[in-house]
Amino acid sequence: MDQGIYTAAAGAIAIEERLAMISNNLANINTAGFKKDAVVFEDFQRALDTARLAPGQYRTVPVDVVVGRQYIDTAQGAFQETGSPLDAAIVGEGFFVVATDSGMRYTRAGSFLISPEGLLVTPQGHAVQGQGGDITVGTGKVSIDSRGTVMVDGNVVDVLQIALIEDEALVREGNALFSVRQGYAPEVMDAPEIRQGYIETANVDPVVEMVGLITTQRAYEAFQKMIRSVDETYTQSMHNVGMTA
Repeated sequence: MDQGIYTAAAGAIAIEERLAMISNNLANINTAGFKKDAVVFEDFQRALDTARLAPGQYRTVPVDVVVGRQYIDTAQGAFQETGSPLDAAIVGEGFFVVATDSGMRYTRAGSFLISPEGLLVTPQGHAVQGQGGDITVGTGKVSIDSRGTVMVDGNVVDVLQIALIEDEALVREGNALFSVRQGYAPEVMDAPEIRQGYIETANVDPVVEMVGLITTQRAYEAFQKMIRSVDETYTQSMHNVGMTA
């Protein structure tokens, strides 16, 4: 009976994690460059020694359902045309590099602005990085070609720095930003493909996420019913033992 409680409780905890993940995905459905979270569940096998088996032998039974791996799904989102010369989207792999107070960060959100100092920045004020560092565009007409070359009034000022990062090295932060795990050094892409006047939308499919939300809520309710059922059975059995004592 204890095993039933543990299994149901472990399943409920795993489902709670998935509910939180889906809720966060849906909350960021309109966040440019957002990459959704995904999760893989596993059965945790616990070895149980039994008196009925010979010494040194054991049997395993599935006891817990646990979150085996939660990861960032970096699949490309759809492109949305904005017409703004300061917007840019990366085709395929890669991340824009921006300088923050906490160090270099990485993003797929290419909706940029010009700061009062004439720098190309994110809406949060982080300086977009080129191969030469901060990109100064001033007040002229900005254009970005398909290889990320930034020009002002037809004159080349820098080339967008696009970083190649393995999925498992990404660490999510706020505002569609990522850092990388300690010990990992992103590579600079030599020939990225850039689309000026576009932004990449979140790679969240609202229909898929809503279906997942409904099925996950139902699974959570099933685990709750299992816990109540096992608890009621245990309470009744203890009551019966007391009556016959």
